[in-house]
Amino acid sequence: MFRQWSFLLIAGLLAACGNDTPQAGVITLNQAFTVDFALTDHNGEPATEDRFEGKPMFIYYGFTACPDVCPAALGKMTATLDALGSKADRVQPLFITVDPKRDNPERLRNHLAFDPRILGLTGTPEEIDVAKDGLNVYATEVPLPDSALGYTVDHQRLFYITDKSGTPVVAISDSADPSQIADLLADQL
Repeated sequence: MFRQWSFLLIAGLLAACGNDTPQAGVITLNQAFTVDFALTDHNGEPATEDRFEGKPMFIYYGFTACPDVCPAALGKMTATLDALGSKADRVQPLFITVDPKRDNPERLRNHLAFDPRILGLTGTPEEIDVAKDGLNVYATEVPLPDSALGYTVDHQRLFYITDKSGTPVVAISDSADPSQIADLLADQL
């Protein structure tokens, strides 16, 4: 009898919680986070956050010389857009470099040629710093003295999703399943 009552009590409590339980790996962003940038896209055109107003932005910070993390994240972006189906054209996917010394528009355009839906953004180191600061993006150069590259860039591994007005809503680990990310994007459409 005790087990039956315990089960009913637990079931009732869970039902009362509704859907307010946060999803694993999803970080809800508050007003301390902003999207603010004045960069150049991989076609050489100016790009500010205002240019994409009316579409949720799907943002990843990385760099073209990244050996494994960024290619996997870009593949995840493509899979997420594919999971959105016809709704994907209502989202603006952005790959913002954290390596402006190397990642000029041409290099970004060549790197992202596999998926024309993803737009690469670059700028001066100072412009990239502004773009990182609003979302508190961590990225730092790490010397590689025994490498022809000279350095790599350690950076955080999060996707950022904004609403249609450009306000950051959530961040999610780049290890998340594309269908989970697609659901978060669909919530903003």
